[in-house]
Amino acid sequence: MIIYNLIFLILFPLIFLRNIYKSIKFREKFSRNLEKLSVFSRNIQRPKKIILIHAVSVGEVLASRKFVEEVQNKFPDHKILMTCSTQTGSETINRVYGDSVLHQYLPFDLRFFIKRFIDFWQPELTFILETEIWPNLIDLLNKKGKKVFLVNGRMSEKSFKRYKSVLPLVKNVFSKFDFIICQGADDLKRFVDLGVNRTKIKEDFSFKFDSIDTGHEKSSSIKSTKKDFKVIICASTHDPEEEILVETFYKINTENTILILVPRHPERAQKIYNKLIQTNKNISLFSKDNFSIDFSKKIILVDKIGYLENLFSLADIAFIGGSLIPHGGQNFLEAVKFSLPISSGKSIYNFKQIAEDLMKISILQIGNSPEELSLIWQKQLEWRSEKIKNSSREYLNFRKGASKRALDILPL
Repeated sequence: MIIYNLIFLILFPLIFLRNIYKSIKFREKFSRNLEKLSVFSRNIQRPKKIILIHAVSVGEVLASRKFVEEVQNKFPDHKILMTCSTQTGSETINRVYGDSVLHQYLPFDLRFFIKRFIDFWQPELTFILETEIWPNLIDLLNKKGKKVFLVNGRMSEKSFKRYKSVLPLVKNVFSKFDFIICQGADDLKRFVDLGVNRTKIKEDFSFKFDSIDTGHEKSSSIKSTKKDFKVIICASTHDPEEEILVETFYKINTENTILILVPRHPERAQKIYNKLIQTNKNISLFSKDNFSIDFSKKIILVDKIGYLENLFSLADIAFIGGSLIPHGGQNFLEAVKFSLPISSGKSIYNFKQIAEDLMKISILQIGNSPEELSLIWQKQLEWRSEKIKNSSREYLNFRKGASKRALDILPL
């Protein structure tokens, strides 16, 4: 760990300056940067019993909802401290959980900061979600005899190669988990190859299935004004996917069809808007229309988080972003919830198992260019089948329950 900490210390000034820049850009209180340095407010009163749950960003926070509820039910005398690493993750924690959990950023993974953090909060149990590996956090909890678990774990081939290359620097950190529950057979094999004891790992479905409520579809006040319009929603898009998707849109028959773009990072929306306006595109900014859909426009650009579910309920087909670039894709399941035909690019390694399952049941189709995607969209816009609705419901319902099973499996 000495070399790891030395490298981190050398790079730390750049990392901290970048963090301050992002904080200013996000218009966040400057004092929140101190949380990442383990500087605590004098007003904080630490409860006696703490359980730490770390979810790096928005996707992990949303996927953890049912798991957090199960932890609260199992440990009613404990208070949950929920940490994250990103501004959007923090905003989502505050929006979803409010005062039901404590919240702060997890400090930078330098030994001094992490030691102060652990000494202050003294978590009795720690749950880390997906692939957020913090070597000093795991090592120090392990040394203190505190149990630390990785739940809903996943390990893409790209992440596996990266961790394999640095494993000697972090003292076989994966072997220090008390138990891991991962999302698929490929993930399990990679974790074992990274040093996890085969008796301390189990495969189950993703927590994301538990965060999808298939009992009812959220109603949208926009639906009443939709009439005969067709709606294509492109969710969680990254730069430069928006340009590719707009080009795709204008290759199909766009009469009575609109395109809704939902960037993964809403702070990018103004830049996207300015670029599309310059090309004379008929575009509307969601916030400027009082968070409603202007059907007189061809393209709606969403610049605020918290509206995606209503927009999915309005859509006829969906494209899931982060897949036309080497990013690995974003979550397909919200679109599946609303029984939408789905398309994506070919970069889907973050959700490989789910993508393969959806392709097998003809819900997902892959296209990686405007030409390929336009052909997919034209076909999907004509689909009128109950088959997708039934397949979607069966697929989601069969995979529920991993959040509750986790607490039965783990040696708590």
